[in-house]
Amino acid sequence: MKKEGCDILEEMAETFRERNKVYGDNYKRVGAVIMAMFPQGIVLRTAEDFNRWHLFELQVAKLTRFANTGLLHVDSVHDAAVYAAMSESMINKETAPIGPEE
Repeated sequence: MKKEGCDILEEMAETFRERNKVYGDNYKRVGAVIMAMFPQGIVLRTAEDFNRWHLFELQVAKLTRFANTGLLHVDSVHDAAVYAAMSESMINKETAPIGPEE
């Protein structure tokens, strides 16, 4: 049977409540963490820059989730390690640094 939109939204709300019990309002904290690491901001110019940044943000999100669980949520650590390995796979001798505009 096909679900109605309101049923899907109710399931989404329940998923949010469940995740929020585990991670808290992590999505509200990640920005401050990234600002602490990059107080001068960053400049992304290429698709590769955006891909690398995306993986970096995922790592930050997973590590802050891990912190919010009292350093107990094993899945967050595993996910962060996977994203770190993916990040490393994108680095080579020609890879330009990401940081503030020069």
